[in-house]
Amino acid sequence: MAWLAGHVPPFSLHSLRERKVYLTGKCPTDIESYAREFCQAEMIGKLSLQGRTRLDEHRQAGHQLILVTGAPDFLIVPLAEFLDVSTVFAAKPEQQNSVYTGALIPPLPYGHGKRELILAHAQEMGLDLAGSYAYGDSPGDRNILELVGHPLVVNPIRGMARTARRLGWPVTTWK
Repeated sequence: MAWLAGHVPPFSLHSLRERKVYLTGKCPTDIESYAREFCQAEMIGKLSLQGRTRLDEHRQAGHQLILVTGAPDFLIVPLAEFLDVSTVFAAKPEQQNSVYTGALIPPLPYGHGKRELILAHAQEMGLDLAGSYAYGDSPGDRNILELVGHPLVVNPIRGMARTARRLGWPVTTWK
């Protein structure tokens, strides 16, 4: 086992995040219709009351709301519409000849890509990141949480609670 551990090449999920093979050859209008139905049936009803309350508090304070996710845009746009969040950075599947290719159009809104998107948006809009809030649950959100003055780790996964404790970030659980 020790020899194997020392000789196995490093593995990264990044290449899996750059592609959505399951979409290859699929018609975008079909997928978008199914995604909207899925969002209505499975996502909206399971939204956390604490999260929705927090969004309302930010809205009342005049904060710009931004949704940044590595999930495909066709799944996130209906959710953003429901939540009344107009700025969305999500994975954009590439299309060719009216079907998805399985590739995603850069920049990928994950990890460093999230950081690049938010930095560019903040500069364009004149946003003060030191006075801004960000919420994340996983290591892919670390880059964005590091940018803001008010990071919060919500329902952490994949070791993010440990990372938050080490960096002095608050952690909470929303039901």
